Amino acid sequence: MPVKVFIEDDLEHDLGCLASRNSYIPGVITGQVIGGNYHVVHLSAIPKSSNTAETTYNLDDILIYRSLGNLLADADTVFQKTVEVVQFLPGGTRVLGLFFIVPQDLKSIQPINLNFYNFHRKLYANSYMQKEEDYTWNYLLLNYSSVNRKSFCYTVDFNRSLGPETATFKSVNHVFGPFDNDWVMLIGKFNFGALDQLNVTGGLEALVSISDNLVEKFESVLNESIFTFNGCVCDESKVLKDFECVAVGDTLKNVINIEFYREVNSGDECKNASLQVERGKRKVLMSGLCSLAVPFNRNGTVKEAIKAIQEDALMTLAMRLRMHLESLVEEESVEEDGTGNVMHEIPRRILILKTRGSRFAFTDYVFPGESPQEALNIAGEILNIYYKNLILYDTLEKGRHLHYETLPDVDGSPLQNASTVTSNNKTLFYFAAACLIMAVSVHIIKKCITLIFS
Repeated sequence: MPVKVFIEDDLEHDLGCLASRNSYIPGVITGQVIGGNYHVVHLSAIPKSSNTAETTYNLDDILIYRSLGNLLADADTVFQKTVEVVQFLPGGTRVLGLFFIVPQDLKSIQPINLNFYNFHRKLYANSYMQKEEDYTWNYLLLNYSSVNRKSFCYTVDFNRSLGPETATFKSVNHVFGPFDNDWVMLIGKFNFGALDQLNVTGGLEALVSISDNLVEKFESVLNESIFTFNGCVCDESKVLKDFECVAVGDTLKNVINIEFYREVNSGDECKNASLQVERGKRKVLMSGLCSLAVPFNRNGTVKEAIKAIQEDALMTLAMRLRMHLESLVEEESVEEDGTGNVMHEIPRRILILKTRGSRFAFTDYVFPGESPQEALNIAGEILNIYYKNLILYDTLEKGRHLHYETLPDVDGSPLQNASTVTSNNKTLFYFAAACLIMAVSVHIIKKCITLIFS
């Protein structure tokens, strides 16, 4: 069957708004490739700069070129700005290519021949967990005329290993339509216990040296894991549109619950995933709840969905490790032997949803104490979406940080359950209050007896 490109119809309106500039305007295409077809969920013009200090931003402050020559000369800027979009993409979602607003009749213009090999290399180097072999599809190029408001779409074929200067453009059918209900949300949670205990050589320094190994080991665990959809292990050929979906609150719709387990000792027993890395009394503890959040097209199969879930789990681990390496915060308590205890509190995940169309959910991470609303504003600027057209969902990992308050100080002792600790604390409080009341009562009685006999 011929390849098709499906684009949500509200995005055609966005293209029309950009076309009013009567200039050359580049932008980024994001979406998914399912069964060989492209499903486009967002088209974003490229901001000139990211001013994170502003709570509101000017969506008109985008890259605009008066001539095609100026655009081609500034291709590296376009590529570099495109990389900024990648950090907000959940597992299974890609930068599919580039679009261009063109102030000409499309009949008289050829595809804009940027160096897509350099574009690919730039994306690949900054895609965290995306592997070279995962690119089995070609990039898209979408031209939209500001003269007659018509569009033309191409696939871009080039040799990724050799990087030729020229590429082959092939026209492809594309359609704008109401595809709002073509998406589901795959939602799940896991603990950093999916890895067996791993001995390392030290505290904070160890995290830097073993971060790649942790991701690789986690990948091997995922490859051997069993995945369930709504509590059931399903045939990999089953299509997601056949699943029953639920809503989570008023924000997340069409949700399918997912979990993954791994076999233990080659038996039938499975256990939830977690991670603990420690050495003697100097340890790196990465604990707490982590979420999986994968928007996925209903036309995809269980097999395709599992691949997206695996990628999402790897990306969430890699992103949190990367954030730690960029901004390490050490809480050190020196013990008698001079060995320091180090605990890493991983950032929590939030979702940033579009209010229009499919309400596609982008993803981001915030450290404890950081404002999720500020993260939403920054995402809106980079994705070129007005902040009032975005919804923040920050309860995926609600309560996760309570776990850190109960971590033990002595290696080898079992982690206490948060509810048990709370119960114990309440008991101690009531006992202390009772003792205080008794002491006050005894004091009052003594005073009374002294007054009587005096």
